[in-house]
Amino acid sequence: MIQCKDLTEEASDYLDGDLPLRKRMGLFVHLLICGCCRNYLQQIRNTIRTVKVLQPKEKETVDTLALAKKLHALSRKQD
Repeated sequence: MIQCKDLTEEASDYLDGDLPLRKRMGLFVHLLICGCCRNYLQQIRNTIRTVKVLQPKEKETVDTLALAKKLHALSRKQD
């Protein structure tokens, strides 16, 4: 029997459709019964939707090496 903790562990894979049929069906049945888990799943969907909208567009010319050096220097200053 699927429990709430199972849904929290598998929510991302469930939403992505990356679960085997048997597990996906078990979570679906649990969602029919458990309003708290339906709310939890809806919150995750809303979060994903919001992040997609607010995600900044990066330029393709980002110098990741220079950025890594700056972050490393900043972390040294905090020590």
